[in-house]
Amino acid sequence: MTTLSEGQSVIVTINDNSTTRHQVAVIVKKFQHNKRTMYDVLLESRSAISAVTTATSNQCYINRDLTTKLIDSGIIETTIPYAQLVEEGGLPDTRA
Repeated sequence: MTTLSEGQSVIVTINDNSTTRHQVAVIVKKFQHNKRTMYDVLLESRSAISAVTTATSNQCYINRDLTTKLIDSGIIETTIPYAQLVEEGGLPDTRA
């Protein structure tokens, strides 16, 4: 997998106490903070998460391995209509 960009589908892994959940998401915004690349994502459950990284040491991160295996290979496709949301101005404002 190469550089992540806005509109790209990814798998977000959330480690919460003793459970691990994986959700399909779309990158809404990519930005730099303290020399780190961070992402705002829109989950398929229509929740937005701000400032996600790809560092696996975090509780919530973009899982590059699962993204490559499941999304880049075409096994899983997102149901988020990113292009339509951009066109209609329906993306959440994550940098308010």
